Amino acid sequence: MYISGMNQETYTAIPDTSDTNYWALKAASGQDRSQTFVPRDKELHQKLKAQAWKAIQTSLSHRNRKVKY
Repeated sequence: MYISGMNQETYTAIPDTSDTNYWALKAASGQDRSQTFVPRDKELHQKLKAQAWKAIQTSLSHRNRKVKY
């Protein structure tokens, strides 16, 4: 999901792979029919992954958490 305004997009979560502004298609070698999507902005992707991980961990009970904050 992203918020758009003034020709600048601010992502609040990792979007679906149909968002071509966020994802790029990685060229596959050989005869694979699979497609690999890579984020265009790796820093933003890492930030959004960290936010998602933190939200998941805080929603879990204290005993089930994988990381302590």
